[in-house]
Amino acid sequence: MADFLERELGSGGDLLTSATARAAALARAGAACRSVSVPVRVRRRPDGVVAFDVPVAPGASLAEVRAGRALSVGECVTVGVAVAEALAALHAERVAHGDVSPANVVVSGKRVALVDTMGALSGERGTPGFAEPEREDGVTPAGDIYALGALLRSLADGAATPAIEAWTAPLLANDPSLRPTAAHAARALARCAAPEAIVVPAAGVAAAMRSGALPRTAKRPQDRWWRAERTAIRLAPLAALGVVAVATGWSLMPAVAANDVPRTGRAAGEVRVDAPVTIPLSAAALIGPVDAAVAITVLRVATLAEGDAVGLRALSLEGAPAARDDAETAAGLASGELSFEGLEVRRVDAELAEMTLGGAIVKVTTELSGYSVGHSNTDQHTVPSGTATALVELRLTQRGWLVERILPPP
Repeated sequence: MADFLERELGSGGDLLTSATARAAALARAGAACRSVSVPVRVRRRPDGVVAFDVPVAPGASLAEVRAGRALSVGECVTVGVAVAEALAALHAERVAHGDVSPANVVVSGKRVALVDTMGALSGERGTPGFAEPEREDGVTPAGDIYALGALLRSLADGAATPAIEAWTAPLLANDPSLRPTAAHAARALARCAAPEAIVVPAAGVAAAMRSGALPRTAKRPQDRWWRAERTAIRLAPLAALGVVAVATGWSLMPAVAANDVPRTGRAAGEVRVDAPVTIPLSAAALIGPVDAAVAITVLRVATLAEGDAVGLRALSLEGAPAARDDAETAAGLASGELSFEGLEVRRVDAELAEMTLGGAIVKVTTELSGYSVGHSNTDQHTVPSGTATALVELRLTQRGWLVERILPPP
């Protein structure tokens, strides 16, 4: 097998100049992230066609792997983190990929390579089933994020599907401005589950699959390379997001996940695609249900201790049993008649009990400090320190994980 593969772009105009510039940007991205496959040469052939060579990566494409079997949660995390990191490196160089699809991702064990076909320069409109709804407006980083979400959903096996659908929901938002950045997605997905090596088919099996019908990139005849190139290097504006609290809890027990939203965007002509520790509102669902339950618990205690009625109401799914159960408590906090003095979280332990349709049930054990609680017209009642366990039923929404109901422990 040859060490390199030749890919044709087309001919005419300044295509060679644009392809060379894009290859240079890909090289810089490849230096920052080993998951980016970098062209080794761009040239104009004697017949006038602009072509480039890409290295042959070991392993098999995800299209070949998926033709034989679906992937587990851990394998999907391996793919998702690596591809998201590759996209973050591309976006930092002001380049959008434009066709994140199974055929353009090569895997071998835990090594994942995103192959850039330079389709953004040749009028391609992405692979059907993976292209973003707004693709007719051109390729953008937000479109790459949508394609990443579609890619992961297409790979998941039956057991992995509920979790992958939950974690990728923000990536597939119809509004491009609500999708997280690639860097945010990489960091959040890495926290969702342990990565697993991807088992690839043997060389002979992969070759047989390759000869069959695999998804192909579609062309957009009306495009001109210069129009696609111009949109390919345009980063979508990063909207400022506010601080948000998501989810709710039970009785005097806490429950909510709030994420301080990073400040990202343009500054004096510069484009910033950074990766803050926290996750923005639209990416809140990328946090796993166990982590959400822990964060939810800590935040709920804070709302009670601070008398934050608005925060408490915002934590539950509207109309759900948890919201109805908290209504009286929230009213007391709002009027100032109810207070919790000295209430603090000392420890929270959580474990997944069950993935449900559109959500999860998490067993949460919370250790609280001693505190006093009461109304303004009654004596304060002292509650000793101790632990309590409950089953928290979470529901996934675009806002993130919200508490639907609290169940007694089994």
